[in-house]
Amino acid sequence: MHPTAVTPSESKTKSTSWFRTVDGKNYAYIFLIVSSLFLLWGVCNGMLDVLNKHFQDSLELTKAESAWVQFANYMGYFIMAIPAGLIATRFGYKGGILTGLFLVALGALWFIPATHIGTYWAFLLGLFILAAGLPCLETVCNPYATVLGPPGSGTARINLAQSANGVGWVIGPVLGGFFVLSATGEPITNNSTLYEPYLIIAALVVFLILVFAVSKVPDLHNIEEAKVEIGGGIVVTKPLYKRWHFTLAVAAQFLYVAAQTGIFSFFINYTAADTPALSVHQANGLQNYANVLHICGVPQTPMTYSAAMFVPGDFPNVSELVAKLQNDSDPQTLPISQYIWRQFSADQQVFLASSGFAAYANQIRASSSITQDAADIDQQIIDDKKALLVKELNQILQSNTLFTTASSSGISLSDAQRKLFASNPTGEQLDRANRQLMEDTYSSDLIARNPYLNASLFRITDRGSSLLLAFGGFLLFLFGRITGSFALRVVRPHLMLLVYSVANILMMILTMNAWGWYSVAGLFLSFFFMSITYPTIFSLGIHGLGEKTKIASSFIVMSIVGGALMPFLMGWLADTKGMRFGFLMPLICFIFIALYGAIWQKLEAKDSQSDDLAQPSVG
Repeated sequence: MHPTAVTPSESKTKSTSWFRTVDGKNYAYIFLIVSSLFLLWGVCNGMLDVLNKHFQDSLELTKAESAWVQFANYMGYFIMAIPAGLIATRFGYKGGILTGLFLVALGALWFIPATHIGTYWAFLLGLFILAAGLPCLETVCNPYATVLGPPGSGTARINLAQSANGVGWVIGPVLGGFFVLSATGEPITNNSTLYEPYLIIAALVVFLILVFAVSKVPDLHNIEEAKVEIGGGIVVTKPLYKRWHFTLAVAAQFLYVAAQTGIFSFFINYTAADTPALSVHQANGLQNYANVLHICGVPQTPMTYSAAMFVPGDFPNVSELVAKLQNDSDPQTLPISQYIWRQFSADQQVFLASSGFAAYANQIRASSSITQDAADIDQQIIDDKKALLVKELNQILQSNTLFTTASSSGISLSDAQRKLFASNPTGEQLDRANRQLMEDTYSSDLIARNPYLNASLFRITDRGSSLLLAFGGFLLFLFGRITGSFALRVVRPHLMLLVYSVANILMMILTMNAWGWYSVAGLFLSFFFMSITYPTIFSLGIHGLGEKTKIASSFIVMSIVGGALMPFLMGWLADTKGMRFGFLMPLICFIFIALYGAIWQKLEAKDSQSDDLAQPSVG
């Protein structure tokens, strides 16, 4: 069967429909089922940004170490991108789609044994296998969307298909966050439920395999524009590496995916830690928003917790604090220290009192199972102790018994404190009162001073952050995709890319600075302005490539490896300079993308001309 060719000149005179080609065929159904694949890989990629924060808690990783999640995912893209193009060239669009779906199902099902293995590499392997299937889908679906109708609306059509991808980005964090993120201030430190969302994905993929197996998926191609007849039936075709609008698209896509991945991956870290504390009114508003979403079918999500609650950073010197609790020599504070110490079990007391690698190995687990360096184990011990202190002391904050103990000790309580406890405070008010009592009892080098105790203030939970990512950031992302797909029917794609990239440069400047809610707004708005970037670069890059479109698409998909490499840099900047400073990485990326949009028209015009070094082929 010969592929159907569609020429730009014919499309201008014979059709104005989004999905009807010049020969009268309507590809709306094919576009619909292909768009479901955009939805699928949106869900898969949206869940990655939940895993970063989850693995930081469950496997005690730094932000830079958690970037291995993106590395495993996008290395799957990188390694499989060229084979995906060859598979699509050899077996057609349908063969490429079925191959990709099979790999996605295999990777999703791997999470069942990976959960039992329980190690980081096992989860990364599952992500890699799953991601190896996604370039098979993207290599086919992105160029395919541009030819399922008249070429004049190709860029608008790929952005419309990518709107389904935006819906997937909304669903992903909700699906993943419901199973693996904490709904309180205390992190989830196990991976026992991690396989469940991937089991849902596997079931969806099996259904899609059946749909595509019974559907006709025709091969459609654009006529190659960058060729010049030089006489005698000889046609000169420029090689891909000489088409600068394509080669720079590969570089632009590399940097865009790097920027997008970094922003998506560390969104939860930013909103959970760098967002200003919320007032009662703001916290109630946020919870009401979550409640409305719950009525619409989204799982119930506690959005905030008291800002008075302890976090790991509140214990600057764990060993001295434990020593104080275990053997307090001050008769005034002794009753409180004894009360707190008794809240820990005997095993927990042994663990907290252990003084290093050897003690930990002997008392908690067999030394033969330890393969890390002693320094790494010592740091892990400190992190484990902090997590345990957070859990138990936060439970104490929510109890009235601490005041009773303090009253019988030598601690001097103010009249205001006595009146407050006499009124039987509950909820956030009780948390603040108990936290103030602990700070009055212990010095700042043992328990850090909380700046939020003078008013009822709240922080956003990790699960609440995932909901904001889904129904805040990604909803703006989806809105931008939908509006952008229509705007691109009247606005030149390269100009729209330029304007949106300049806007994102400004958003990153806002996000990097501690300007309160203005900075938070900048982070959210960046999702809107990123919305059209990926499909627009893709469409501009493959413009006029004809039969080379599939292999060119492979190179553009392969450039997604930027999402594997650059988040390490962003994570390192966040670990060393602070989360805000980490957004310098996407800022630099958007500068290059804006330049590409500014010069694309000149590049494309030059690439459409004859070249003395072009490769001749028989036309």
